[in-house]
Amino acid sequence: MIVIFFALFLRLFDLNNRPFHTDEAVHAIKFGELLETGKYIYDPIEYHGPTLNYFSLISAKIFDEKILSDTNEVTLRIVPAIISVILIILLISIKSEMNKFLILLIGILISISPIFVFYSRYYIQESMLVTFSYSAIITFYKYFKSKKTLWIILSAIFCSLIFTTKETSIIIYFSGFASFIILNFFNKKLKSKFRINKNHLILFLIIFIIVSILFYSSFFTNPNGILDSLKTFTNYFGKAGNNTEHIQPWYYYFSFLLFTKNDLVIFTEIPLFIFYLIGIYFLFSKKYFLQNYFFRFIFWFSLIQAIVYIIIPYKTPWLALNFWIGFLFISSFGIYSSYLIISKKNQKTLIVSFIFLIVSHNIFQTYLTNFKFPYQLGNPFTYSQPTPDVISASENIIKVAESDSTNINIFVNVISKNNDYWPLPWYLRKIKNIAWNENVPNDIHHFEIIITTPDFEEEIINKLYSLPEPGKINLYVPLFNDYTTIRPNVEIIGIVRNSLHEKYLRTLNNHTK
Repeated sequence: MIVIFFALFLRLFDLNNRPFHTDEAVHAIKFGELLETGKYIYDPIEYHGPTLNYFSLISAKIFDEKILSDTNEVTLRIVPAIISVILIILLISIKSEMNKFLILLIGILISISPIFVFYSRYYIQESMLVTFSYSAIITFYKYFKSKKTLWIILSAIFCSLIFTTKETSIIIYFSGFASFIILNFFNKKLKSKFRINKNHLILFLIIFIIVSILFYSSFFTNPNGILDSLKTFTNYFGKAGNNTEHIQPWYYYFSFLLFTKNDLVIFTEIPLFIFYLIGIYFLFSKKYFLQNYFFRFIFWFSLIQAIVYIIIPYKTPWLALNFWIGFLFISSFGIYSSYLIISKKNQKTLIVSFIFLIVSHNIFQTYLTNFKFPYQLGNPFTYSQPTPDVISASENIIKVAESDSTNINIFVNVISKNNDYWPLPWYLRKIKNIAWNENVPNDIHHFEIIITTPDFEEEIINKLYSLPEPGKINLYVPLFNDYTTIRPNVEIIGIVRNSLHEKYLRTLNNHTK
């Protein structure tokens, strides 16, 4: 229970200590449509699966938030944060089949894992997907051990949640089936252990199909979503192979996981990776051969996923979670097996001391990456992470807009190439009259506040003072006093109509008197 509460603490404490990432803001705006209209249309091109949105409804209901402007980062991030703890709770269910110390060690390493904690505090699907994947393995394992109906029901639910969370479910299913085939290839006797009776198989398929249809049809309000859930795979393969924006070298994941050194942090998971290799040795060594197919399945499952993600050119740091959690299972197995084969008391003490150092080191790394430097560029897990400027700039824009008592008529225009203005739509969600453009429109002089990037500044100034009729030209002044960025090295500038700016300054002076 201490491990579970500590896992919750690491995932929930100071949950808004990092500005919303672009992907988080995109999902939040998509959720806003569901929250405010009750409608969700699955998009096979963007946004991934519907589970994140529907589970967020529960959070919004608990906090009594009915429109998007009521919600905040905590309301939304709490969803993946809490769901990610399910995997740690489920570990308790297999303590009767395995050594309790080994299960405790797995639970601790997963609870404090810096990358798992980091992306559990992120409003994206990945930590949920990983939780559902490894939870499905645990419930399948429990079913094959007990043949109880409860575990096949839970397996079906987790397998369908994998499908309804993200289109990369196809990699998880492929890795699962391939691992099963490999295990059977090396040991033909396993077929008898992994047998599902006919009624349970039918029950599994019925539950899987029902849950999948419920989510993808938006609970029967969008039947097209069912077919779209299959069409999405063609889009995914195209994105994975052709999206040049996120192409990384094959060693990308291991480069930041195993060793990162910069002016901010020195981060390494090498000690755990060494025990991962030791764990593989014990899994397959004839001398220390252990008949534990649970860990050997996880070994193949995570290794195949690692190979697939290494091969795919499209890489983002959170994708590493899919295989790294499996590596933590094997690392724990390596530590536990090392402890078992040692007979001398002083050597066992040395191993326990080493375990203590590894756990302490990971807790410290979790503190650095999640609480001390949660958004800084040197954090190995940040990826195009917005700076706190985006929050202060948005608050400034909203204050200026609200300084006019008739602020319902204030119009804001945000201009950026390739729609590169995220996560501003999230932080400016309270402003209703706001336009988002990739080019400077010819009616730009009708807008009181303009947010843009420096490359559009000259064109905007020209249009502001050349397009209006004589006598109707308004004076504009800078909105931000300092250099402002939404992401590292991505500057934004603000321009505000002078009449509105003066109203804001008068309001400011009245408040300070």
